[in-house]
Amino acid sequence: MSQEHDIDRDDDYLWDRSGPVDLEIARLERLLAPYALHDACHAPRPAASRSRRRRGWRIALASAAVLAMFAVGVGTWYRQRLLWPEAQPWRMAAIGSVRIDGRDASAAETLAPGRVLETGKGGSVRLRAARIGEIVLGEGSRFSLVETRSGRHRVDLRQGSLWARVWAPPGSLGVATKHGDVLDLGCEFVLKSDAGGNGSLEVRSGWVQIDDFWRETLVPQGARVEFRGDGPPGTPYDVGASAEFVAALREIDAQGGDVSAIAPAVRQLAENARPQDAITLLSLLKRHPRLGEGPLFDRLAAIMPADAGVTREQLRQRGADALSPWWQSLPYPRMKRWWMQWPDAFASKAPAEALFSEQPR
Repeated sequence: MSQEHDIDRDDDYLWDRSGPVDLEIARLERLLAPYALHDACHAPRPAASRSRRRRGWRIALASAAVLAMFAVGVGTWYRQRLLWPEAQPWRMAAIGSVRIDGRDASAAETLAPGRVLETGKGGSVRLRAARIGEIVLGEGSRFSLVETRSGRHRVDLRQGSLWARVWAPPGSLGVATKHGDVLDLGCEFVLKSDAGGNGSLEVRSGWVQIDDFWRETLVPQGARVEFRGDGPPGTPYDVGASAEFVAALREIDAQGGDVSAIAPAVRQLAENARPQDAITLLSLLKRHPRLGEGPLFDRLAAIMPADAGVTREQLRQRGADALSPWWQSLPYPRMKRWWMQWPDAFASKAPAEALFSEQPR
């Protein structure tokens, strides 16, 4: 046998393990054994495994179909909710003494635009505000539906108490009062006013904007605004504010904010301000930037985030515009996210008396 053939036979172990064992190759085999590709990796998958995989795909596809149908249904429901024929009457349900245009309306089922609705002692009315929400009127109320169509619904409250809950884009519902227009920004609120113009607005969720003859006022959830006679609306304050804080605020509002930055009322306000009262201090600075020269600004700087970077010098130079970082730091839901207040889409089952009760401080 030739030498070349002998070399080939000696190398057979390297290729198919048919020749003599090569000790060096065997050593390398032992070292590389943990990384070997075993025959099990090439074995066909059991039929049960393939069946489970097909079943998994069927479940995934069915789930996707259900989600797609749900999304289409929600979108259709949402669009339908916002549509409303122009001047179509609202549905209503009366309890007790209720009159429309001076006539008994205890059995009435709708309220048309232009009609004046009045509730007597113990009377109340529950109205469907088109499809976007509901309104409840308490006793002693004088109310009318002014305008109603898709995207715009306007009512008028001359006196009495009104509870409203709306789930719709900002500005869909507006309530005219002696103190200006109360515009819903996707929320729940209670509005009260007597014949003399005294009353209050309390926001339970979302935001409300008051457009009066003097300015615009934004009122967040958990805050209240007071009305006094024919004057402008007061400054918003948290419903949990202390009696000392509210008393000082009323004194400042009674003077139209025309007080010294270091007046006793301003000092009392700053000393009793909690972090939740930042909305009041910011609203005052927005209306009267000169109050920033006293303890009011110092208290705000102490309770607002340090990285907001608002300084007294910026307030002097830029006025209320300098306060934007502080406004953005307030812990309230953003007005552009009104749809997140989705519980407001459901009708309330509570009686009128419960809806009008004030939240405790």
